[in-house]
Amino acid sequence: MESAREALAVDVVTEFPEMIRGFLSESMIGRASRMGAVRFRIVNPRDFTEDKRHTTDDRPYGGGPGMIMMPDPLVRAVESVQEEGTKILLMTPSGKPFSQADAHRLAQERHLVFLCGHYEGIDDRVRQILRPEEISIGDYVLTNGVLPAACVIDATVRLLPGVLGGDGATQDESFETGLLDFPQFTHPVEYRGLRVPDVLQSGHHAKIRAWRLEQAERITLKRRPDLAAKAGLPRPPPPPKKKRRKHAAPKAES
Repeated sequence: MESAREALAVDVVTEFPEMIRGFLSESMIGRASRMGAVRFRIVNPRDFTEDKRHTTDDRPYGGGPGMIMMPDPLVRAVESVQEEGTKILLMTPSGKPFSQADAHRLAQERHLVFLCGHYEGIDDRVRQILRPEEISIGDYVLTNGVLPAACVIDATVRLLPGVLGGDGATQDESFETGLLDFPQFTHPVEYRGLRVPDVLQSGHHAKIRAWRLEQAERITLKRRPDLAAKAGLPRPPPPPKKKRRKHAAPKAES
């Protein structure tokens, strides 16, 4: 008989623990923790400082705006929880774009440590010493790494067995099939003049599957042509060119 899977251990290294604490206790993420699928711990690098002010940042060498997080508190904070098999993840705009495939991969790990930078950035020696996997959640900049860490945690933990209540709970979602998700509806049947499509009320499962696939392909072609190309969907024909109306030359006055 196959033994139950050990809980995924997740440590979040941040000097703003209250930004992440509430998130980890709510909704499906909190449920995953209570059911034992995941174990969360927050590590504050301020606890690894040696001065009275618990300083974790300083001015950048070479000048420039903002403050840089110092290497020692961050490295020691990570090393306090690091063990054999630990995967360290650094949230940074210069990292590799995060994807659904990455979420599946991380869900197979035993121990994840999320290293959250703040201010203008972190001393690069942290990256050189710890050699983390560098992850970005998009082409924009946030004030710190807690929100990106929360996004990656959510995308990963919801894939753990039993968290969403069934093995098929995620199989038809956006990015799982290579397409964006199809439109979803619930009661009432009519709301402000808008009705649930008849096919979804028909009970005909084959027709419902076909409608959902058609809708997913249409939405993907319209909103994400890059995904549509990867899925091998045909490009939609270009809209017809409008014929330019010929204007008659004005008559010369007599």
